Amino acid sequence: MAKIKLMIVDDELISRNTIKKLLEDNGSYEVVADFSDGNAALDWLRGNDIDILLCDMQMPGMNGVELIRMIHVINEFLPVIAISAFDNFDYVRGSLVNGAANYLLKHELTRKHLISVLDQARDKYKIVPEERTIRHRVGYCFYDRKDFTADNIRSMADSGVLDFSCSNMAAIAISPDYSFPPGAKPADYKHDICKAVIDILGQILGKEYGYLIWQTRQEHLILLVSFTGVTSTLYMLNVIKNLAGRLQRQIIRMLDLTVTIICGNPQTDLKAAVKDAYEMDGLLEDKLYIGGNRVTAAAMARKLHYGTEDIPPNYWKQLAFELESGTGGTVETLNGFFCWMEEVRAPLKRVRDISQRLAGLIAGNREVDEKDRDAVLERIREYEILEQFREDILELYARSREAGPQPDGREYSPVIQQVLNYVRENFASDISLEKCAEVTGSSYTYLSRQFKQETGQRFVEYLNQQRVNKAKSLLIRRDMTMKEIIEQSGFRSYTYFFKIFKESEGLTPSEFMAKN
Repeated sequence: MAKIKLMIVDDELISRNTIKKLLEDNGSYEVVADFSDGNAALDWLRGNDIDILLCDMQMPGMNGVELIRMIHVINEFLPVIAISAFDNFDYVRGSLVNGAANYLLKHELTRKHLISVLDQARDKYKIVPEERTIRHRVGYCFYDRKDFTADNIRSMADSGVLDFSCSNMAAIAISPDYSFPPGAKPADYKHDICKAVIDILGQILGKEYGYLIWQTRQEHLILLVSFTGVTSTLYMLNVIKNLAGRLQRQIIRMLDLTVTIICGNPQTDLKAAVKDAYEMDGLLEDKLYIGGNRVTAAAMARKLHYGTEDIPPNYWKQLAFELESGTGGTVETLNGFFCWMEEVRAPLKRVRDISQRLAGLIAGNREVDEKDRDAVLERIREYEILEQFREDILELYARSREAGPQPDGREYSPVIQQVLNYVRENFASDISLEKCAEVTGSSYTYLSRQFKQETGQRFVEYLNQQRVNKAKSLLIRRDMTMKEIIEQSGFRSYTYFFKIFKESEGLTPSEFMAKN
């Protein structure tokens, strides 16, 4: 079904994006073009038709009143809705005198009010939407991989839908290093950032070069720039390098994000350029392990090879045991999952699946706020860098420890709680009650008596219990030597380890491993 076509002219990127966001998924209206200055808008309108123009009144250079006058020379009957940041009658009056159909105040802008004003203009001017060919002179955006093909691009260019020369082209792959503000919906946030980057590209490239964009499902942008009339490869390489550097600086300054950019080599053949674009999109996946915040040449990049192994089941058994028993060292165990993924180069889908399962285990064994858990799961679905997954999982575990009760369900005085936490975090080191007294600022005698009174155990008994629990979790993994297990659980000799383990469990370590 045809929609009423809108154009926005506003020097403020945020204002343009706000209006586009308010009209997303609207069945009656669509924004087909937006510009930051009046001259570019006038040039575009000389080759395209729209139904309604939304125009800011206060812009540098050509202001809104002047733009309305010029537009009505091109299209005398085009409805214009004036936009103003201030409730200033002079601006509003100037727009209305020069033929504006209505006006909007930015601070009062809502979806309902915007659509109401558009509906009034539609009814007043009796606008009936028509199927029109829109010639995108400032960049056409593809959203489906199957449409981003050499044959389709050439066909659209030959038929006049695209203003794009299919010779002397270069691909540039762009991936914002998304980090999500508190409360943001990650998928929506990525989509909005992508749109903002497209606007920045439009401002940088202007009318000097033809270009196309493929916005991928991962919210990467694959840019294809056409150098009409240029034959010097060195010149094209220099333009690409400068464009990448300028884009990186603009994204950091305007969006407060770093970005990963991969620059392709100039190609004279459209199929070769599109092939480069596909390969460079694949290179962006390697952010998972290489990280972001870099500009690199595709010729210097080497695609990573990803493993197909599944994480050993005993990793999960070990973690479940530690979470249920409250054993210390769980941070190291969680880190072990990410070290394994990095070592085998697990693909992004597997990293997401493992991270979601980790979040579920942590939330299931500790008191985690449901909204907190769901927010972590949403972010995991959108992360692209391994360290982001690791940080969020470790932070979730840290918050769960702060919020949840002790594994035994008991409450302790602040001093004893501090000792318990210290032991769980440092049991593998050479610690003692004397060291705990020093850490808590208590006397040895007081701490010894208070610890026994509140926990029902002597300090050394509790310390050995933590060490035995850690040894049990490592035995469950079945991929470590006995020497490594003894060292990592904090024991200093085989004899003492076997003695304490047998006293605690009624089994030798080997018997425990066979049973589990």
